Amino acid sequence: MAGSPFFRHDAASPDAAAPHADGAHPGDPVAADPRRTQRADLVRSLPIGLLAPLEASVVLTIAIRQFDASNVLKGVIAMASGVGLVLSPWVTQLARRSARPAMTVASGVMVVGCVGFVVALSGSLWMLALGAIVGIAAQSSIHPLLTATYEYNFAPGERGCRVGRGLTVKVAVAALAGLGYGALLAQDAARWRVVVAVGALACAAVAACQMSMPSAPLIRVGNRPGRSDRPWPHFHLIAQDRKLRLTLMAWMVMGFGNLMLLPLRVEYLAVEDYGIGADPARITLLTVTIPAVVRLICLTPFGVLFDRMSFFAARIAVNVLFALAVAAFFSGSSDAGLVGGAVALGVATAGGDLMWSLWVTKFAPPGRVADYMGLHTFFTGVRAVLAPLVAFLLVERVALQSIAWMAMTMMLASAAMLVPEFRSERRNLEHAEGGV
Repeated sequence: MAGSPFFRHDAASPDAAAPHADGAHPGDPVAADPRRTQRADLVRSLPIGLLAPLEASVVLTIAIRQFDASNVLKGVIAMASGVGLVLSPWVTQLARRSARPAMTVASGVMVVGCVGFVVALSGSLWMLALGAIVGIAAQSSIHPLLTATYEYNFAPGERGCRVGRGLTVKVAVAALAGLGYGALLAQDAARWRVVVAVGALACAAVAACQMSMPSAPLIRVGNRPGRSDRPWPHFHLIAQDRKLRLTLMAWMVMGFGNLMLLPLRVEYLAVEDYGIGADPARITLLTVTIPAVVRLICLTPFGVLFDRMSFFAARIAVNVLFALAVAAFFSGSSDAGLVGGAVALGVATAGGDLMWSLWVTKFAPPGRVADYMGLHTFFTGVRAVLAPLVAFLLVERVALQSIAWMAMTMMLASAAMLVPEFRSERRNLEHAEGGV
């Protein structure tokens, strides 16, 4: 692979010491500990895996099958994860102002998520929606703190592999949990409270696991006194960093198309008008279990590729995989197409998971990983809030397959936006090698 324009040549040795924490105070008593962090992250991945199917499709399936929710309310439930992502810069600021270790703050947020799922047990559709939004949003709002903790404890040359191990456990648990939730709901839809109660317990378990992860406080950064105390202290970075700006723009185009389709996969399978009319067990099989099993298989090789491969080359390839998944899944009602689309989605999501979680560590200056990730999660949240609502409003006026082709076009357009940057990166590499 030496000399290949697709692979990076600046990755640190896996034996290198982990870098100082993103924003950690010099001399902070909490030392980076890769082994302890790896163990805690693997244990944390177990309850996170129990939460993943709730976020992906199970709560929405309950709202459709048990409560016959309206399209607007379906969209509201589907945007739950986006709400947390939009709030992530504020959570980052809360952690920074508190001067507490990042994972201590993250644990507190997950306790709030636990309360949300308890509220969802009340039996009212609207309380289900409100509680699920709080519970799911809590998990998605702490991503910048988690990424900063990974950067603190894991060296660059091994970061993708180490984080990939935790994701592998999460995906394996999610696959089994999806099957279990689907079978339970198919047997007796009234047992949906059991599923929601599992979500509450999982949030509490995540909070406990995060308390054992080594982390450090985030320092206050900024060129002017008080700048770090503002609600959005790091949004000016978009104007300053061209590569960050381009990546956020391309991800917005691709992500909006993808997030429009995620809830519509459930709609496509559940509503009999589309010719499928699947029961909850089949819905979870095609939207959770099959993609999760494929992700499980693909996460380890993608972890290696993340540590070695050019980000732009990898992002372009994953975008194309997402587009192929859309083409297969929404091309008809045949089992071959649905399963093929689910498999392609699993492959693409394996790469997308790692890049989404860690790409800022390739670009962010020292001390800025949490802020770069906060920007990334904020804009992910904006599209995660808007895309489901747009999708369910469009589906009342436009054929669902037409929406799918529209989303596929957006994915390919996003890949095209990154091609010039990839070519520039390749030319710089060839020039550097030619000068050796």
